Amino acid sequence: MKFSVTTYATQNVILPEELIPKLAEWGYDGIELWGGRAYTRGQPKWGLEGRSEEEIRNLKRLVDEYGLEVPAVSTYFKFTAGDEAYKRSIETGRRYCELARLFGAKIIRVVGEGVSSSEMTEEKWRVFIKGLRDLAALGDEYDVTFGLELHGHTPHDTVLGQLRCIWQADSPRIRVLYQPTTTSLLEPEIDQMWALDKLFPYIVHVHIHAFTSFECDVLRSGWNGHVHWSQILGELKRRGYSGFVSVETVPKPVLESLQKAIKWLKLFS
Repeated sequence: MKFSVTTYATQNVILPEELIPKLAEWGYDGIELWGGRAYTRGQPKWGLEGRSEEEIRNLKRLVDEYGLEVPAVSTYFKFTAGDEAYKRSIETGRRYCELARLFGAKIIRVVGEGVSSSEMTEEKWRVFIKGLRDLAALGDEYDVTFGLELHGHTPHDTVLGQLRCIWQADSPRIRVLYQPTTTSLLEPEIDQMWALDKLFPYIVHVHIHAFTSFECDVLRSGWNGHVHWSQILGELKRRGYSGFVSVETVPKPVLESLQKAIKWLKLFS
């Protein structure tokens, strides 16, 4: 198991160019590059949007120079918001496939925004699954996998929503980006270890969040129960997960928390 930090966690704190050497110094294995949000001219470039080709290649050079990996690049899709949104989503998919190829990333994180699984109609499911199949075709072309983040207000925001997407897309290019904090929020009645068991065969990437610290935080499980991060990470390790676990949230001060977190997380390498 390897550990990275997504630049979503460090937006408004530190630019990716400045974060890369710090992550290498602290002992992280990689950096996940967040994007997909419109860039406002004149503002700092916290993500991948708004960057010139030269700036993108400079990020790649820094990643290589400091011996880090880019396990994933992250963006957003709106397949169910109409024909134009669908077309833009496919264009976004191809652009992020090109970025993934440049950075050597094997995963593109997917947040299919717009409608939660509980609000999906059969027609919306038809359109969304078609979108996933179109992404899968891009995945075949570029040799990347699209990881559906277990993320609120998406068709894949529950365990069953994830499984429906994967089974109906019917492609090894569509898989799970496991984020157990979402299960605590949206399905508090579900046992976290049961959810992990059902999703594990499809997990290609993991996002974790700490609101005090990973050593102390627990996740709600089975209504009034809870699990500790050590149980989640320990079970991933026991099952042979060898991919990346990416830190997406830590308490302030962010950089100090990230530096401390890796010392504990490395126990599960």
